Amino acid sequence: MSKSAEDYLVNLTTARTLLDDAETYTRLDRSHMQSLIAGLGAQVRQAWAVGQNWPLPPHFQTPDRVVIIGMGGSAIGADIVATIARRESTVPVDVIRNYTAPPPTNGTLTLANSISGNTEETLAAFAESRGGPGMRMTISTGGELAKFDDPHLSIDWDGPPRSALGWNVFPTLAVFSRLNVLALTDDKVDLIASALTDDAAGWGSEVPSTDNFPKQIALSLHEKLPIIVGVDFLEVAARRWAGQIQENAKQWAFWSALPEMNHNFLNGFGLPTAAIEQMHTLLLDAKCTHPRNHRRVELTADALTNAGVNNSQQVAAGDSPLEAILRACHLGDWVSYYLAMLNGADPTEMQVLEEFKQQMNGHTTSD
Repeated sequence: MSKSAEDYLVNLTTARTLLDDAETYTRLDRSHMQSLIAGLGAQVRQAWAVGQNWPLPPHFQTPDRVVIIGMGGSAIGADIVATIARRESTVPVDVIRNYTAPPPTNGTLTLANSISGNTEETLAAFAESRGGPGMRMTISTGGELAKFDDPHLSIDWDGPPRSALGWNVFPTLAVFSRLNVLALTDDKVDLIASALTDDAAGWGSEVPSTDNFPKQIALSLHEKLPIIVGVDFLEVAARRWAGQIQENAKQWAFWSALPEMNHNFLNGFGLPTAAIEQMHTLLLDAKCTHPRNHRRVELTADALTNAGVNNSQQVAAGDSPLEAILRACHLGDWVSYYLAMLNGADPTEMQVLEEFKQQMNGHTTSD
């Protein structure tokens, strides 16, 4: 056995021990991010109920176009909604991550979503859309977004926005269902929530690494540069994985998508050679993606292997695109959490981003 192989085995054993030691979580997870991740199933049920019971404004009707404004976790929730709408609805849904939004028409529903209600870009883009035609609504826990004179759906969440995936998806889905943008039933939501709860039961920190799938994935990505590839409708899940690894684990991560990756990224697998040993590409698939994409996953994995790039495949559980997306995202949340433990990072701490926001607040366009 080579010296580098011996070192790897020692490091892997140490890492497994760390992930299976209760003291690790007491020391690093001071704000209990694990409980927020584990509670996603219950969050989905509560968020759906709030959206179903929210009084629809009397002037709301089925839109001919939807524009959702958001950033970060709120925008990921919007991406999930838009992904499902592209498959199941004739109403186009656009997601805006910027200071400006397209001009609304009489049939446009403009929805601004921000957990805090104080996201700078979301506030600016929504304010720009006001005064014109169409329908408008806001979703937040409060903040400046709730102060607009527009219909407001209030949510109750005390965790970081990235831990509010259910709140960022299901109130919007509930409203869309009631407006006939797409169809989603209570039974379907209950099935997804139950599946998420069952997944969490087998993925918690008390479950040892030998039986804990997200711990095993985190061990394979530790000290690597993760590139998460989402197949078909799982593109949004890949984006979520990368964002969660960046925010929770304080680690570089990137995302890509199939089949698009086969038309560009594929040609660059071999270079630069210095980066190859640092990379690990994880391909996310699901049994309900397009059949041709399953073959693309196999051939892409072969191409990665031939280029010397570590890679693995993960098939997301779920019988429908929405269930597969949510369960893939949930798995990614757990992986990012265990990577945080391996990196010695508090998964809730966001000092770098907070300092950047303060720098932005101290600068105006007239400076």
